[in-house]
Amino acid sequence: MDYYAEDSHRQTLVEVARLYYEQNLTQTEIGRKLSLSRSTVSRMLQRARDAGIVTITVNYDVVRDHALEDVLESAFALREARVLSSKRRSSDSIRDGLGKLGADLLEASLNDNSTLGVSYGRSLANTVEQVRPRLSEGLTVVPVIGALGSDNPLIEGIDLTRQLATKLGARYRYLHAPLLVEDRRTRDLFLQEPTVNDVLQIAAKANIVLIGIGSLQAESSGIIWTGYITRKERDWLHNIGVVGHMCAQFFDVEGKILDIGINHRSISIGLEALRQIDNVIAVAGTTDKASAILGALNGGYIDSLVTDDRAARQVLELMKL
Repeated sequence: MDYYAEDSHRQTLVEVARLYYEQNLTQTEIGRKLSLSRSTVSRMLQRARDAGIVTITVNYDVVRDHALEDVLESAFALREARVLSSKRRSSDSIRDGLGKLGADLLEASLNDNSTLGVSYGRSLANTVEQVRPRLSEGLTVVPVIGALGSDNPLIEGIDLTRQLATKLGARYRYLHAPLLVEDRRTRDLFLQEPTVNDVLQIAAKANIVLIGIGSLQAESSGIIWTGYITRKERDWLHNIGVVGHMCAQFFDVEGKILDIGINHRSISIGLEALRQIDNVIAVAGTTDKASAILGALNGGYIDSLVTDDRAARQVLELMKL
């Protein structure tokens, strides 16, 4: 199928989907209107879903576990914890729920004439997606890490920065530097570049940072490092006690930043800078991230946590060990 034929076919799928989902025509009525059989219309509606032209979302009620929130806030001196009651939700539904709680917390925390730092990842993509459009006076959105170089705009910090700024009616800045470079000397050279240094200085003085918590065990976190570290290197990091990463720096379960090469090759504001920021909001869930969440809490890198009840209980169990 050549380009023009393919484009025409896609436009037909869009039209069939529009008539069915927006105009509420039956498949038989669409067939008559477009001179298609009912079975052809049915197949085209399925193809429209498969191609992502049509997406179907089940909107679950977002229920919070306030008892677990109180325990987490007390145990880790958090400014605020929001814990999703996962019940029998699917993994995708849990991520959507975390995104809704994260968006609500971010919106409640924002002030005009401030700076918002943004990291990357699936949890943040879900959060940004559910932020409601508003007009903000004097707000600037800035990335806190270099670019992944990913072809997936859902997790790339540059795209999330732009999307969030657009929703908030804010200014934004790009960080024209990669996430990871080949050695410490190259990293230092990047940091000396005025455009890079300027953005990182702004990010390090942000009023709020919205960030995810990565784990070597979590499949979604592994995607972030594809092309940067090998499976053998990931196994080595696990063996020396690494449980998670934030700002592209790895830490252990006590929150200690490990003195390893990869931590000196990343371009970001760094974990130490997070401790100086007034409100770091972390969005991270699922039990495979429990150790990483605990390490981030022990390190004092976050002030507000959005997670789910299963992860929260696992964090509290690990804390007792």
